[in-house]
Amino acid sequence: MSKKFLIFNVLTIIFSILFSFFQLSFEKDISLVAFPLSIIFTLIMTFVFVKKIYFDKNLHYIGVIKKLYQYVPFVMLCAFVFRRAGNEGTAYWYDIVTVILWIFVLVFSIVALHFLSEKRLFKNNPVFADLQSQYQKVKYTGGKKVLFEILDWVDAFVQAAFTVVLINIFVFQLYEIPSESMVPEFLVKDRVVVFKTASGPKFPLSDVGLPTLKNYKRGDIVVFRNPHYDNSRKSEVKNFVSQLVYMLTFTTVNLNVDENGQLKADPLVKRITGLPGEQLMMQDGILYSRTQESPTFTPVKEDSLWAEWNVAGIPDSTKKDIIDIPLTEEQYKTMLEVEDLRNNLDLAQVAAECRKIAFNFTQIRNRQNFNGKLSVNVDVPRLFSNEELTMYNLFSNDMSITLKLLSVTGGAEWFTNFLTSWISATPNDNLYDQAMFKLDVMAKLELGKLILRNAELNLEGATSNQRRSDSVRQAALDMGNKLYMYSVLNNSRNMPIFPANDANGNPQFIPEHSYFMMGDNRFNSLDMRHSYSEKLIPITEADSTSLYYYSSVEPQYVSRERILGNPVLRFLPLSRFGVPGLTGEKSK
Repeated sequence: MSKKFLIFNVLTIIFSILFSFFQLSFEKDISLVAFPLSIIFTLIMTFVFVKKIYFDKNLHYIGVIKKLYQYVPFVMLCAFVFRRAGNEGTAYWYDIVTVILWIFVLVFSIVALHFLSEKRLFKNNPVFADLQSQYQKVKYTGGKKVLFEILDWVDAFVQAAFTVVLINIFVFQLYEIPSESMVPEFLVKDRVVVFKTASGPKFPLSDVGLPTLKNYKRGDIVVFRNPHYDNSRKSEVKNFVSQLVYMLTFTTVNLNVDENGQLKADPLVKRITGLPGEQLMMQDGILYSRTQESPTFTPVKEDSLWAEWNVAGIPDSTKKDIIDIPLTEEQYKTMLEVEDLRNNLDLAQVAAECRKIAFNFTQIRNRQNFNGKLSVNVDVPRLFSNEELTMYNLFSNDMSITLKLLSVTGGAEWFTNFLTSWISATPNDNLYDQAMFKLDVMAKLELGKLILRNAELNLEGATSNQRRSDSVRQAALDMGNKLYMYSVLNNSRNMPIFPANDANGNPQFIPEHSYFMMGDNRFNSLDMRHSYSEKLIPITEADSTSLYYYSSVEPQYVSRERILGNPVLRFLPLSRFGVPGLTGEKSK
């Protein structure tokens, strides 16, 4: 036998044995499967080559050893996954050695297959040339022929599936767009090819893989693991299995569900909008950034190229395929109207109005035997809970709140403090905090007008119909509804300084190799601006009696290690075939 033929067959077996011993586990979990799987396969491979081919010179086993060599990289990769799917992980150095051994097995098995080809086998090995007459492919008939043809098809499918898995892990993968967060760049059911090699793909359930070659910039569209979900070993195993099924079924079966059986939003497809070394802020839909070298917040002009705020206004050719239009044209105009009123708010004038409203209400409250109601002793600071101080509650229950303020002890004092506490407050000197402060003041002014008018109508003995049709009252309610709508949109329209300043007010910045991502469809994107739950917070921390609203804003950055790749081609539907983000601009 030729030296090369012998060496590469032996090396394949030796490194398979070494790899197998690195799969040993003594934990009572799925990792126990790894060593038996790899060592049994290796022993079969050893027996076939050493006993049947080397010693017995039985050429009928050439096809068997070829098939074993074709499968050995895949079997060892399965063992690698099983070993790391248990309750205990493996050390980084251990993973590196195991991966190196797997690479040797892969390379040596490929080279061994090269020398096992029929032409080279008999040309380079005289001992086999003399037995060439034995090497004849068996021809089956009848049922055996059907059976072996089926097995050939199964074999071809399994090898193709494993090859697809390796390609999907290290080269590219197909994804189906599940949401409208990237409208108009991507629509639901768009199929995209994601290039992964430059993003440093890793071996399953390990941190060992290719180096990251991609230098990400603002505007890049990336696919990345969702940091909102559990990152435990159990979760990662479940994610790997679901991704494996997703790959093998060519994106038709997705088992990546949460504990409630709902599909996880993982991985995500978003656009990089914040870079390492930046501190961000978003106000009125404009993204601002600053760095340590440039400490003044300035608009990120290119963000307007892809940020889509008014989906209702995009071309009908694209809009017809959009399922959810977050805002109507009328709602969008109302939002801009509120922002214009807020930006031009004269705080001195509003302070004078609030003082006057509080004074007039107190005058009404101090009248003797108001509607025959008796005063009730109430702890004024606890007059309303935080939940009751939301815009929705205050403007939808204005009559009952008015009667409470008129009837309880300290009602007028609470109302006066509520309307005027902000006057001596000083919000932080940044666009976001000042805008939120003004939003709080605007809501207080309209609520003050509403409650005062309710008190006046009660004093006049107005009927329910008269109250409902009163123009002053209706104007305050209408404005209150607009402000409430804006408070709901605030979760997507604006973002406080991120990362937040430290306790001493010093700016903090996105760390090295980390990025901030948002969806283009800003009103329909749960992205890195948001958590997956809401909490009740004051509209402004500067006002001790601020109104409250429910916020899901909890920004976070994403480390480079969680980025899987870049979409490089939208291939389905054919009507939308093209390179995503080619121009970097949204549809005009």
